[in-house]
Amino acid sequence: MEADETREPFNTKAYAAAALAQGKALDTVQSELSKRLQQTQRTLFSLINQRYEDFLGLSTSLTGIDTTIDELRAPLTNVKREIRAVSEELQTKLEYMDSRLAYRAQLREKKQVLRLFLDLGQLLNRVGLVLAEAEATKDPAEHVTCLERAAVDVSQIRYFARKGSEYPYVVAAQQRIQQIEESLLTALEHSLQPALERFLDQCTAQNDGSDPLASQTAGSDETAHLIAQTLRAYSTVEETERAEDIMRIALVRPIVSHVFGALPGRGMGLEPEKFASMLRSVLQFAKSTCVPLVRSIESHLAAGSNGSTGYKLAVRVVWREISTCIMESLPLVFVPGMPERFHKNYREACVFVSEFSQMFSLSNDGAECDSLMLDPVYMEFSRKWQLSAYFSIQKKHVIAVLEDFERGKLPNAAHVSESNGTRSSTPVPKTQVDEKDVLQIKHDAGLLTEHAARAVWAVKQCWAPSVYLESLAAKFWQLTMQILLWYQQTAGQCIQQLIQSNTSKDSVQALESPELDELLHHMHDMFAIQEVAAEQTRAICRVVPGTDTGAHGISACLESAVGQALAPLDDTSNQAADHISSTIVAPSTSTLVSHLRRTTSQFRHTNRPPPSTPSPYIPKLFTYLESTESKITHDQTSERIKHMLRTRVIVRVTQEFARVCADALATISKTEASLLRLRKSRAHVARVDVGDVVVPIGVDLRGRVPDADNDKIRRQIWLDVDRVARIVRDYGVETDPEFARFVDLIQLLGI
Repeated sequence: MEADETREPFNTKAYAAAALAQGKALDTVQSELSKRLQQTQRTLFSLINQRYEDFLGLSTSLTGIDTTIDELRAPLTNVKREIRAVSEELQTKLEYMDSRLAYRAQLREKKQVLRLFLDLGQLLNRVGLVLAEAEATKDPAEHVTCLERAAVDVSQIRYFARKGSEYPYVVAAQQRIQQIEESLLTALEHSLQPALERFLDQCTAQNDGSDPLASQTAGSDETAHLIAQTLRAYSTVEETERAEDIMRIALVRPIVSHVFGALPGRGMGLEPEKFASMLRSVLQFAKSTCVPLVRSIESHLAAGSNGSTGYKLAVRVVWREISTCIMESLPLVFVPGMPERFHKNYREACVFVSEFSQMFSLSNDGAECDSLMLDPVYMEFSRKWQLSAYFSIQKKHVIAVLEDFERGKLPNAAHVSESNGTRSSTPVPKTQVDEKDVLQIKHDAGLLTEHAARAVWAVKQCWAPSVYLESLAAKFWQLTMQILLWYQQTAGQCIQQLIQSNTSKDSVQALESPELDELLHHMHDMFAIQEVAAEQTRAICRVVPGTDTGAHGISACLESAVGQALAPLDDTSNQAADHISSTIVAPSTSTLVSHLRRTTSQFRHTNRPPPSTPSPYIPKLFTYLESTESKITHDQTSERIKHMLRTRVIVRVTQEFARVCADALATISKTEASLLRLRKSRAHVARVDVGDVVVPIGVDLRGRVPDADNDKIRRQIWLDVDRVARIVRDYGVETDPEFARFVDLIQLLGI
């Protein structure tokens, strides 16, 4: 233990903190530390005594160390001085070498500048000769070849000019360089334009209506090759956009300007058939001329490392010129002043874009840089179509039809254009909607109320082929949900008003009131519209983008949204059913007590024979239910309403009937028990104790003919209850548990 204490240091603070944490008193901790100090001192003294010689040698072993240190200091100082001298000498030599290397680099740079000046001068002279040679030759192929060589030289000249832009020699040569560039670009333009016109003439003359790719002759292919060479020269000097502009002006603009530019009115009231014919003419031109040219040029031009030739001819040349001409020549075709024509024209434009993309095999998924959808001109063309204004017009019309229930008051108010915020005098379209449409909807869907018919019409109108646009699918879906919410709220308000109006009437009058008929009609339509909405939702899923590619989740979400929007209709229909059933139950059960009293009086002290048939009032117990069911139309939805009413009415009627019968039987038992107590008959002591039991102990009428008046009354009640139970089974409604228990309870009174 003492050896361990000498090797491991002892931490007084840690020991004291641990002891205090254990709950030891401060005096106890101090006493333990004092004992440990004494023990440590004894251990130290013991070690000194055991190794006393080593203890005395601690001082004698360091004798002479100062002398040794002094002897080593002098040679070490000399070595340090020599190292410093060598380091300074090497630093001087390194600085000298750096200066010589810098001078060498300056010489190399000056040499490169001199070579640049020489090369620039040679290139300027050579490109001038090449351009002169190109101008002198009469052969188009040789002419374009010379221009390609000149383009390569001009590209190098531009590189050298950029590299030496700060040198006076290059600055002085800038004017000459610009002249050469202008001469080259002019020569290329003079070469490209005739070639394009020649190709256009050849395609016009040679296209016989067959496959345009199969109708190309050697002449047109040679012309396309010359065009490709010219475009390659433009690409060499980084002037692809200039070449594309020339192609748009020379190749595409004459045709599209002839098609769209000659139309008066700037597109106002443009007939969809006329617009479709114009678009087909442009597509035919693109198919017969542009597609062969673009594919031929792409086959002649060498693709770069990224697989692109640097040109986007289909998009930047053909598409941009066509769409720009439409936007400039027919700006009013984008305005939904006449929604029907706007809808058809927009659909024709969508078909045109789709066929154009397929014709040139353009990517429309945004994954490739040449996607038509990523082109800024295409984006501008898409934004031009005032779809929001068109939807606003259709929405106003749909909402107006929902809120207007009078003939001849369909909307014809001015609307605000969403494009510029100005008020327009253009009327909101009627879309051929009148009372005949509502009646047709009511007939086709089997509806009975105008609320439901107009709601169904409104939903169908949103997704009608003559109104719906795929780009507005989200907005039309939102409007559909608003229509369903409108119907749900309107139907609920009508139900509440009809219930309040009918409640104030006498029960029999309430059953014959028109309010009750309206309640039945609303219940029918609330069930019917849920089926119609589900069917319409499935039809919507077939036209909404993204739901026709196996996206079952989207369809399920749409169906769930419709279900949630119409879910409150279940509560509303239950309220109507509760009111109607209460109206039926009240007169049906109001005379039960009097009928049972009459039954009692018929057999009490009358000496009548025992009963064998139910009371005459029993078959008439559900007369009001039958009369109400006769007002309901016969279809699948009506059967659902009948089942709701039957369930409620039969349950409440049988409950009341069982209660009244039980009270009558209990009254008979009480009367019988009282008489027996008065007579103090020992033979019936057991029956005296049962009091108000429905079937007293000892009473069993099965298998015998009752002779006592009370037993005759009990048998008549059993016959009535049994007949009611049979009627309930015939209705196909599940028997109420309370009534079923009552039937089992009085089985002893049966035959």
